[in-house]
Amino acid sequence: TAQNRALNWIVFEDGMELGPGKDHLHQRFVLMVIYFISGPWTPVEGRLEWGSPVHECEWEGITCKDVEELEAELEGKISELLESGREDGVKIDVPQRIINRLELRQRLVSGEVPGEFSLLYYLQHLDLENNQLVGALPSPLYKLFNLQTLFLEQNQLTNIDAVGEYRYLEHLSVSKNAFQGPLPESFKQLKYLKTLYLHTNAFTGQVFDILKDFKKLELLDLAFNKFEGTLPAELGEMSNLTSVFLGHNEFRGTIPAEIGRCPNLKEFQIDASHKIGGPIPTEFGKLANLEFLKLDTC
Repeated sequence: TAQNRALNWIVFEDGMELGPGKDHLHQRFVLMVIYFISGPWTPVEGRLEWGSPVHECEWEGITCKDVEELEAELEGKISELLESGREDGVKIDVPQRIINRLELRQRLVSGEVPGEFSLLYYLQHLDLENNQLVGALPSPLYKLFNLQTLFLEQNQLTNIDAVGEYRYLEHLSVSKNAFQGPLPESFKQLKYLKTLYLHTNAFTGQVFDILKDFKKLELLDLAFNKFEGTLPAELGEMSNLTSVFLGHNEFRGTIPAEIGRCPNLKEFQIDASHKIGGPIPTEFGKLANLEFLKLDTC
């Protein structure tokens, strides 16, 4: 198994020759499990490969923070976890240099998302775009409670029903996957979202029943799905919006005049939406920052 291969590598092959008392031993082990599940990867010139005999924070695609810096950001959560463990009961040591960002675009060649990611407790940013991942996110992955950014675009994923577990998530991209049906109800819990990319899937239903209260949204991309219903007046309460892409769906009715209350709006696109009609709201004229407006085939 990948776990056995990683253990053997730690014991017999790792050039750092870490002893059992090293605080980052588990972190290094988890990374090598992920590598043996997904690799080997094509080396990138000028970057350190995974498995190099240096601290894992120096490997390609990995960013770390000192524990004191991360402790301040997480407002004491590290000390709390040291005392009680995670909500699922898992308890591990906290390294001095903690991985908080993983960027693995075009790295996890195929298959299901490795559940070992969840053992990187304090991960804040996870980028798995443009791979060949399939199926559902494994339940352990939803234990990354501190995740702020999750990029899963351009895979073949079909299920993120428990995405609401990422209670502090600010940036989410699941575009160009194989999702079908209504948006999961757990999306309602993502009140901190600033950017949301859902384009190019087969989502259906009345998406704004879930999203209409997302006051922090800055970018919303729902294009190329099968969403239905009307555009709500609550869009005007998303005052931070800068970009809105709604085209190629089944929305009906009119464009709400309340969109004129979004002073930062730069882009608004709802092309190829044959059921959208009525006059163009004069309130668009109040949007001093508007740079791109596309309403063709409405």
